[in-house]
Amino acid sequence: MISPKNVKIRQAVLDDAKLISVLATVTFYEAYFEQDEANDLANYVLDSFAAEKIRAEIANSDFTFFIVYRNEKAVGYAKLRRNSPLDCVTDENSIELQRIYILERVYGKGIGEILLAHCLKTAREEGFSTLWLGVWERNARAQRFYEKHGFVRVGSLTFPYGDTVGINFVLETAL
Repeated sequence: MISPKNVKIRQAVLDDAKLISVLATVTFYEAYFEQDEANDLANYVLDSFAAEKIRAEIANSDFTFFIVYRNEKAVGYAKLRRNSPLDCVTDENSIELQRIYILERVYGKGIGEILLAHCLKTAREEGFSTLWLGVWERNARAQRFYEKHGFVRVGSLTFPYGDTVGINFVLETAL
């Protein structure tokens, strides 16, 4: 387990767009390369994680990005999204944890838990009462992680992805 003193989290600024683009690309690829069709995965990554798109989101007050560091090296990121209501979410005063990814080489070291705790704390401090997220129905590892941290399933949503449409379970937790 990593000592919290070796882990630092900071809010991203505009100049971090390229770093987040790389982290997003690598972590998403690591998470899904074994299940996904290569062209669908490549197209999704190029579209969703372009540095220009991330820069625009950092500049938008509806989004907040955090970068997590282990021993001064960036190993993951998270993205909170405000004003993203979803019918199945039980509380209107909610915020979405749209992305939370860490590098595979630091799985199991407590970094994901530290980053999730930081996002929950931020959401509470901003006055939200619920945090929700979508997790792919076939990602059992992530589902166990969120369940361990008090998230419950409240619905599902579709996730268009190349030539396929995936199903994401919608999970939420009270803050």
